[in-house]
Amino acid sequence: MREFQHTVQDESIKEMDLLPTKASKIQAFDVTDKVMDRVYQKEQRKARLFAKGLRPSIAVSAMVSFFVLGACMTGYAASQYLEFRNSKGNIILNTAKADEPTDFVKTYSRLLNAYSQQVKDQLQPGEYAAYYIKDDFMNNADRSNPVKFEYKQGEFSSFNSLQNEIKRTHAPRLDSPSHLPNGYRFDYGYVYPAFMYPKLLDHAEYRTLTNELIQKSKTAPAGEKLFIKKLNWEKADFTIARYVNGSDSVSISIRTLTPDSKLTVFQNDRDAAERLTIKGTEAYYIRSGETSQSTITSKNRLGWKDDSHHLLYEIYDNSNSPLVKQDLVKIAEDLLTSH
Repeated sequence: MREFQHTVQDESIKEMDLLPTKASKIQAFDVTDKVMDRVYQKEQRKARLFAKGLRPSIAVSAMVSFFVLGACMTGYAASQYLEFRNSKGNIILNTAKADEPTDFVKTYSRLLNAYSQQVKDQLQPGEYAAYYIKDDFMNNADRSNPVKFEYKQGEFSSFNSLQNEIKRTHAPRLDSPSHLPNGYRFDYGYVYPAFMYPKLLDHAEYRTLTNELIQKSKTAPAGEKLFIKKLNWEKADFTIARYVNGSDSVSISIRTLTPDSKLTVFQNDRDAAERLTIKGTEAYYIRSGETSQSTITSKNRLGWKDDSHHLLYEIYDNSNSPLVKQDLVKIAEDLLTSH
């Protein structure tokens, strides 16, 4: 299962799903990614969030991408869709209906997720790697992004250790909330490396890396499919902390955005979206409803975009969580006060 991570591979997947329409003109990255695999494996949750202008990064998991079309969305079934505008009247964040992926996209995502897991199995916690897949189906499906990336998160089980890693890597700052629901305690947290190669094949170092791994694949023994190169990294652009009470959890994520990023949060057809104002900041709250779709999300999500610091905040719980909206609002109030 994947969590807060947007990916270059997602960009390629979305083009597969939209062809032969205007996919090449649409830029959208999935932010709900695999960075939080461990969190979501435990929570059985899929949050969806897409953004224009976010840095592309790590590997795609079984959850596939959809597109930010830029259209003004209206109601569907029991859902309500929201728009958030800046002082100039431009839409900077909206919610929209999530559709089911095509069979082709499901197949591609399943295979890519399997390959990325094989790469992760060869990494130590905290290691980040580039990899090339010697697979005609995969490479023909994604010609714009021949080299993928994977990170094996180094988890910190003490909040002080997480704070030290945040400072070391210049990751988004996270202060421990003082109003956690009763019984919840810090479980673990980690940061995620910032992507090194914007614009992919337009970046000279990315092309060099691609050529190196492809040449390695040409001289490899028959049957070898994965070619990996570990990368040195210093800067992170994502922070996550998870708090638990028995089998229940609530997580906080903070993602660095580009200044011109435009976000679309996808919800299922029975989710209920609500606009909130918390400490003077507009936020969205999405309460998950029953759905026939296989891509059911978590029970609750609360998030907002901080344009002043170019950050995206999300707070979310597990699918069977006993928490209610006000529990997440109290956490959000702490985070907004600290900044």
